[in-house]
Amino acid sequence: MYFHVWFVTKYRRPILDSEIEKKLMDYFLEIAKNKDYNILEMETNRDHVHMLLEAQDRRELWNTMRVIKSVSAKKMQGDTPHLRVGNVRHFWAKRYGYREIDEDEIGCIRKYIRDQKKIPHT
Repeated sequence: MYFHVWFVTKYRRPILDSEIEKKLMDYFLEIAKNKDYNILEMETNRDHVHMLLEAQDRRELWNTMRVIKSVSAKKMQGDTPHLRVGNVRHFWAKRYGYREIDEDEIGCIRKYIRDQKKIPHT
């Protein structure tokens, strides 16, 4: 099964600049490699991330997202303590959105994810 997944930074803070984005992309790829996750596409835009993932079912997707968000947040907090929000050490908002994708939609979703920086977000 394929899933289009999106999630936002805590309080939707627009902190995903080029330096932070580079670190995050590296962390996501490292996590995917270590855990054998299949990330087909990913992109950021200021305060959120879009990914196209392959997972067996929703339960596996839930576990994958839990690991990706928690591990990347811990790594970011260690590398960038100035991004800390008050006394709370959260980097991502609690939830994420997702939509199951048919195989014939993959090309369209890949293009949408790649074009994230071109889409105006307010």
